[in-house]
Amino acid sequence: MILKPRVEKSTGNEWEFILPDDFYGEKTLEQYTAAIGMLNTDDVFSEIILKQIIKEHPYFLDAYNHLSVAFRNQEKEFESYLVAEKVYRLGKECFPKEFKIKTARLSWQITNNRPYLRACHLYGLELQFNEEFDKAIEVYNEMLQLNPLDNQGARHLKLECLFALEDYSAARDLLDSYPVEHTISFAYGKLLLAILDEDHKSAAQLLVDAIAVNPYLPAEIVKKRHTPPAGFLEEEMPAGSLHEAFEYWTDYIDIYTQQPIIDFFESTKKIWATKKK
Repeated sequence: MILKPRVEKSTGNEWEFILPDDFYGEKTLEQYTAAIGMLNTDDVFSEIILKQIIKEHPYFLDAYNHLSVAFRNQEKEFESYLVAEKVYRLGKECFPKEFKIKTARLSWQITNNRPYLRACHLYGLELQFNEEFDKAIEVYNEMLQLNPLDNQGARHLKLECLFALEDYSAARDLLDSYPVEHTISFAYGKLLLAILDEDHKSAAQLLVDAIAVNPYLPAEIVKKRHTPPAGFLEEEMPAGSLHEAFEYWTDYIDIYTQQPIIDFFESTKKIWATKKK
């Protein structure tokens, strides 16, 4: 008998995944813990163990989630994509007919909901990797609907997709919907739109706001040669850091290598050059 999670209403429009007791069995938990512990260190080992868990429990969503990661770590990009797509579909199979995606809530605060929300996040990223930006946006919209607190940062990933599609109108709407957001992607996103609109007055003010969030990005933009900072991806990446600036520049490389954008930052060097922490 194949055991499958149930999704039940708790209060109002709030729903919760109810996982089968067998998912918490001693053997399964030992295997899962071992597989996760070796992820990023011995991904072949993780792959083997996760496949064993999936064979026994075909609806163990987090086993698929981490298997997709193990495949991507091994540069098995096609397999990573297929597994991410499959776990997303398997999660949807758990929804009852009464579950209405446009009104339902699946809070991240409820631990049992996280495997499905992780599956959404993972599938969205895989779609982005494959430049299927419209589909990725659909997934991110679903995440924002189900969990408006957005503990996973779907709004930031959606913004990346909108800029990749050059859908600046939708990007502006998204930015406007989070007026108190103070993150590198939102602060510099607003600045980018002002530069592209040739709104120099707004751009000048938004530059001041942006460098208050991260003072290192302008210097990265105008560099002739870009190399990761020492310890990149090996150390923590706190907000406002050099590492954060490089990662963000990498995510938005297509737009930040456009000459009008570089010219703007070159022309405003007197403003930002003295603001580095």
